[in-house]
Amino acid sequence: MSEPGTVALRAPQNGSVQAVAFSPDNARFATGGSDTHLRVRSIGIGAPPLEVPTDGAVSGMAFSPDGTRIAVSDFEQVFLRDSATGTALWQGPLDPGNSVNSVRFGPEGRLIVATDTLVAVLDQASGEIKQRITVNPPLIADVDLSRDGTRIALAVDERHGGNHHHAGSARVHDVATGKEISRLTPKDAVFAVAFSPDGLNVLCCAADDTTRMFEAQSGKQVWPTPEDIDDQVTAPSCLAFDPKGKWTVVGGSDGFARVLDADTGVERGRAPKLNLGQPEDQSFGAVTHVAFSPNGKHAASASIDNVVRLFNVEGKELYTVSTDEVLALRFSPNGRWL
Repeated sequence: MSEPGTVALRAPQNGSVQAVAFSPDNARFATGGSDTHLRVRSIGIGAPPLEVPTDGAVSGMAFSPDGTRIAVSDFEQVFLRDSATGTALWQGPLDPGNSVNSVRFGPEGRLIVATDTLVAVLDQASGEIKQRITVNPPLIADVDLSRDGTRIALAVDERHGGNHHHAGSARVHDVATGKEISRLTPKDAVFAVAFSPDGLNVLCCAADDTTRMFEAQSGKQVWPTPEDIDDQVTAPSCLAFDPKGKWTVVGGSDGFARVLDADTGVERGRAPKLNLGQPEDQSFGAVTHVAFSPNGKHAASASIDNVVRLFNVEGKELYTVSTDEVLALRFSPNGRWL
C-alpha cells in the first residue's frame, strides 16, 4: 500500500479539469473539463479507460447510486450516459443561453440540475423536467441537496463579479413543489451552502465575512449570536459538514481552513498551523475547496498557493502535497482516495 499523500494515479488531460466523481464502489473515477471530453478510469486493475467526446466544457458530473449511469453537465445540456460504455441514454438543453453548472442524483429516480438562474428536477428515465425553481435576479452560486432528497439549499449572489453588498441570500426550497420554505439574508452575497446530515440546519458563508448556521424549516439563525460576532476577517468562501454532523470545515481567503463545532460555531482547530518562531504575519494562499472524509476524522483543503492539505479536527496536518491549481476536490466513498 502506498504512503498517505503520494500520487497513486495521474490522469493527464489536455485542458483544465473542472469536475471529478468517484463511483460508489470506489473502483472508478470520472473527470471532465475544458478539453471537451468525459473520461472514466479504473483505480488499479479494471476496465480500459473510457473517453467520450462532449459538446462543450464539462462543469459537473455524478455517478448514479448503483454506479451504472453517469450524469454530465455539458455546456448548455445535460447528458445521462451508461458509465461502462459512455453511450448517451438521453440528452437535452435545460435553460437555453445558460450553461449547466452542476448535476446530482436525487431520490426516486430524479436528477437535480442547476444553472446560474434555474434549478430543475428531471426524471432520470426520460430527462423530462418535473419541477423548476427560478432565481431572479440571479446568480445561483452554490446548491446542496438534503440527504433525504426532499429539500434543496441555494446560495444566491445577485451581483456576481460586482458589488456584493446587500445582494444575496441563502434559501431552502421543497424539491417536490419548488416552493421556498425559508430564507436567511446576510448583509451581502452568499457564496456557499451545505445541509447538516439530518437536514435540519443549513450552513452558509457570505461576502459580509460571516459563516452562519440557520434552521432549514424556519430560517432562524442558530449561530453566531449577536454577542459572538467578532472583528476577525476570515473571508469564508467554501464549506462542508462532516458526515456525522458534529463538525464543519470552512475555508477562507485568509488562507486557513477552520474546523468549527456544528452546534455552536466555536473553532476546534485550523490548518495550516503557524510556525513557532516565525513572523506573526505569515501568509497563506486563499482556501478555495474543502471536504470532509467519510469517517469524519479528517478534512482536506486546497488553496491558491497550490497546496492540498489533509488534517484532523484539531488542525494537525497529516500531510501536504504541492499541486497545480485545484478546481475540484473529492474523497472516494471509502475515504482512501482524494
